[in-house]
Amino acid sequence: MYHSKKIGVFVSHIVGEYQRTICQGIIDQASEYGYFVEIFSSTDEESPGNYRLGETSILHIPNFDDFCGIIFISSTYLTDDLPRVISKTLQAKCNCPILEVTHQHGQYPSIALDNDSAVGQLTEHLIGTHGFKRICYLGNTQEAYFSDHRRSIFEQTMAKHALPVTEQEIFECTYAVADFEAAAEHFTATGKPDAIVCYNDRMALCMIKALLGRGYRVPEDIAITGTDMLEEGQSINPPLTSVTFPTREMGVRAVELLFSAIHGEELPPVTVITARPHIGGSCGCPATHNKNPFHFQHAMGLKVGQYENIITNNIHMASSLLVTMDINAGMDLLANFVTRIPGCSELYLCLYSDWDSVSSHIRTITFSEDDSGNQDVVLLKFSYKNGRRMHECSFTKQNPLPDYLFDSEAAGYIFFPLYFCEKAYGYITIAYENNQVLCEVDFLSWIMNVSSMLHNIAENKRTGLLVNRLEKLYMHDEMTGLYNRHGYKLMAEELIEKAQDSGARISSFVLDLDGLKKINDTYGHSEGDFAIGILGQALKNAVKEGDICARLGGDEFYLLTSGYTDEEITVLIYKVNQYLAHYNDLHPRKYAISASIGVATETAGPEFDLKQLSEKADQAMYEQKRSKKNEQAGL
Repeated sequence: MYHSKKIGVFVSHIVGEYQRTICQGIIDQASEYGYFVEIFSSTDEESPGNYRLGETSILHIPNFDDFCGIIFISSTYLTDDLPRVISKTLQAKCNCPILEVTHQHGQYPSIALDNDSAVGQLTEHLIGTHGFKRICYLGNTQEAYFSDHRRSIFEQTMAKHALPVTEQEIFECTYAVADFEAAAEHFTATGKPDAIVCYNDRMALCMIKALLGRGYRVPEDIAITGTDMLEEGQSINPPLTSVTFPTREMGVRAVELLFSAIHGEELPPVTVITARPHIGGSCGCPATHNKNPFHFQHAMGLKVGQYENIITNNIHMASSLLVTMDINAGMDLLANFVTRIPGCSELYLCLYSDWDSVSSHIRTITFSEDDSGNQDVVLLKFSYKNGRRMHECSFTKQNPLPDYLFDSEAAGYIFFPLYFCEKAYGYITIAYENNQVLCEVDFLSWIMNVSSMLHNIAENKRTGLLVNRLEKLYMHDEMTGLYNRHGYKLMAEELIEKAQDSGARISSFVLDLDGLKKINDTYGHSEGDFAIGILGQALKNAVKEGDICARLGGDEFYLLTSGYTDEEITVLIYKVNQYLAHYNDLHPRKYAISASIGVATETAGPEFDLKQLSEKADQAMYEQKRSKKNEQAGL
């Protein structure tokens, strides 16, 4: 059994520190209770252009009937579109308790992280402990929803102490270096402020750099605070005054609440986990720097080297996969790259049965069969577990992975959808050593490289069908399926060249349907077309592989052969006439279908001229046609 005690988690951008830490807390606490976790991760606008249209395919992966409970981390989605679809699906398909992790009251019993009110506590600290009067706020325009809320709390705290906040005390910008230079200019234009409350640690560090460049000291001249306890902020001297970020605690608490709901307890509408100020030295308080900066600098140097390797690896992966037009070759390449994912213990690539199917429109114009397959079957195309590649197999959608893969030591899997625009191909499943959530941001590129490879292979199949159809239209006669004038000319050149190399005899046959005008005039053109088609079938039935059979127009048929003896020529003509005679006997119509046949043969030498040989065969055909008319007239 894959697992009977299972919790589902929906999250966006799991490669972020906030998301990874929450999910780590969920997995750790769920495993304590003996529950397994399936995490379904979206990228939510991290993908460029129309690429993200297929993100709702994340909902194709889970079996909602299997879950004992769901944790929906709606706070991680940048837009309302995808979480709205997810929420609607959860309402329709889930009979289990649902807990929402959000910034405010959600649609379900919720757990919320309040790290905004700590901005007010930091502002209170700057006012009450340090006696600062002129305090500024540096916001972020790229994360305006959260930044505006923190600014509002900042302004409320300042108003409580009757301290003015004018336009001169507010500045909002992006992470561009020039923006922080502009912020420093703005805040100091009318005099030095006492302190600057920054939206987050990243902005605080950038602000410190800008101020130092202007000759200001932190905190002696201007105090600075952040909000999310970046390691970099705690490694400077003095350490950054910031706000704790109890995200793992949120994951643990979310499982505890969900477990209570699973056992029938009623949950409060909102459970709040509160962040707390962390007083460093950047606000002006005495602070002992407990960390040797060398360790952080060394770690950063190693990380830079790792990122260089990651970038090189992603470039190599993209260049390799994007030119791959065979799915099996693509899987062989994937085997080389999967071993480079740090900490990866298991990785599976699952494809839907219709992943490379073409649209009904393409099938119609290319006369292709429906290739969508069984919609309830998934193909495990690539399987990697504990250092070795396993065989591919098919399984039903009852579970997102085959039962036999489940490892009792694994506490959770992370699922990523594979898609391009609105086309869903399948999904990738990954698990890490020691049940750690180690997804780094480069894994998004990894997923996109695989999706792009699948897109290119599917598009190559579609293009191949269209090209084959165009080639057939260019080379073949639509009515009989034989070569047309273009096809006859191209194929004849190859046949003649080979015959000249070997000195073989070339025979040119010209066939003409007898009495076509009379059939058309008396019985209609549809009957004439029918008779032409029967002659085409007679010709196909008589020729050998390598012979070039063509209808050049109307009732005019040409046949070119190489290496035929006189006896073989006689047999071929006999087969054509016999086929027509048998057809007339078995399917009698108001007219008989017959043909006049002329043939001319010549050894293929250097001066061989197909036009002259065909004219001789044409003359022989007309001689036979005149002979038939004379015979019918009794002459």
